[in-house]
Amino acid sequence: MSYPSNIKHLITLFAKLPGIGPKTSERIVLYLLERHLKEFVDAFSRITGTVRRCLKCHNFSTNEICDICSDSKRNTDTIAVVAKPQDVAAIEQSHAFSGTYHILGGLLSPIEGITDKYLRIKELEVRIEENGIKEIILAFDNNPEGDATANYLKKRLSRFGVRMSRLARGLPMGSDLEYADEITLKSALENRQRL
Repeated sequence: MSYPSNIKHLITLFAKLPGIGPKTSERIVLYLLERHLKEFVDAFSRITGTVRRCLKCHNFSTNEICDICSDSKRNTDTIAVVAKPQDVAAIEQSHAFSGTYHILGGLLSPIEGITDKYLRIKELEVRIEENGIKEIILAFDNNPEGDATANYLKKRLSRFGVRMSRLARGLPMGSDLEYADEITLKSALENRQRL
């Protein structure tokens, strides 16, 4: 079926989203046109011009400084460095961290052409220097890009003398040993806690 050019353009835009192919994009656009288009248009209209990046951590916010960075109850001398805003949301849901965050904007990936110049590393260095940061927690995915970024930051930030740590790797709650891969088991053993 042939669509008007503006619908084709919308299908092309949706297909640029992660995990969305041309067929799924077409289904989404047609569904929206038939049922919920006005709701989505209104929601995007309200968000346009009101959402920005926090000047400190670079998370999404409706203010210059986000709610986390402006919260006086947060531990401001500890920063969890994460790749993307979704990582902040995941850590916040755990209720296990009371510090602040710094969103790099990705992870080092030479294959994809993402080098340190594309990440917010200089901004992190400024925060460390100007705010008396005592600890940096590198909270990255356990994959080659996360490992490379953690190693790079460990070397680059060592001149500041701040305590640095990385999230422990191990077995997820409720998992069976027999189904764990060898890297996860090795990490679980190496990062075991004393009882």
